[in-house]
Amino acid sequence: MSWLSVELEDKIISFPMIMVALGALVYSLPLDLPDPDPIAKNNIILHLAELSVIISLMGTGLKINRSFSMTNFRVPLLMVSITMVGCIVAVALTGWLIAGLAPASALLLGAVFAPTDPVIADEVQVGFHETEEHPVNFSLTAEAGLNDGMAFPFTWFAVLAASVGLYEVSWITDWILRDIGYRILVGAVTGFILGRMLAYSLFTLPEKYDFPHIRREFVAIACTLLVYSVTESIHGYGFIAVFVAGLTLRHYEREHDFHQEMHDFIDQTEKILLAIVLVLLGGYAVTHMFSHLSWEGALLVILFIFVIRPLFGRLALFDAGMNRKEKIVTSFMGMKGVGSFFYLAFALHETTFAQADHLWATAGFLVLMSVIIHGGCLYLLRPLFSTE
Repeated sequence: MSWLSVELEDKIISFPMIMVALGALVYSLPLDLPDPDPIAKNNIILHLAELSVIISLMGTGLKINRSFSMTNFRVPLLMVSITMVGCIVAVALTGWLIAGLAPASALLLGAVFAPTDPVIADEVQVGFHETEEHPVNFSLTAEAGLNDGMAFPFTWFAVLAASVGLYEVSWITDWILRDIGYRILVGAVTGFILGRMLAYSLFTLPEKYDFPHIRREFVAIACTLLVYSVTESIHGYGFIAVFVAGLTLRHYEREHDFHQEMHDFIDQTEKILLAIVLVLLGGYAVTHMFSHLSWEGALLVILFIFVIRPLFGRLALFDAGMNRKEKIVTSFMGMKGVGSFFYLAFALHETTFAQADHLWATAGFLVLMSVIIHGGCLYLLRPLFSTE
């Protein structure tokens, strides 16, 4: 992993591609490896993906130099509200009408397809040292940070639809108040408060009271898990809280060396977890995926990558202050990855969905195609958003 991360810079073959290929290779050999079937190992996939996403979200927050405001984050917020919601509705309708999914399963697939993944999308994100963030890099980075948490209400909607039913509408009011209102608000507020408290503890107290030297890199993981667990314990969205806490930490004594230490350690940990997930994806592809993948599901994935995401991405960027080529790149590069696996595993942990094998195969094919298509296009499109 360490060697490939350096050797594959500016190459058309990306690190995720190699990891998926490695997984496919080793699972094709008679090595008696653990079965990568996500149905049988749902809890393992759930927690592995959960850990990967929250660590990546902390790293994403620590990267962004722009302070949060409605003006600075206007484009990412439009992409969350227009692009994400539009993609969810379009995928749900297509999955129901074309792929023949049950309504609740189609809704879940929409939520699974929606978030731009901060783990896979690392190469299109802003760099830690970039003072002048390119609008494409910033938009995709902030979108990835925001919509991994904002897709949660739609996942809960699918869970409730599967467990209670769409014909029983009494739960919709509770869903709006609890899963949209309360949990988003608690996630954002808790992330900010804990971020400020942690920043004061890490940056101000040591200067005032001469704390002993510590291995501060590990504090990044401790901060991530603390913010996430506290927020989840009061039923807020921990994904949102971790991202907000990362932003808050980044903008507290911005020039402190500790930011670089935390970011580097988070980045290394994130890549280790990503490598594990991608190897398992490669193993799943050669063992189970294509036996459950229908042509309708494969068609839906292709339509999503080339039509649905670019269309709704472009709608959100109608007045984004970008040129035409930048808007096209931002609309198209909605990379999918570990976040999609988490939401699917989470929903299947909460209740039973019809056609679960088909849902996993479609989600796995989505991430596989995103790794190949977006990874290859990244090499061709990089000059359009390079800050060098």
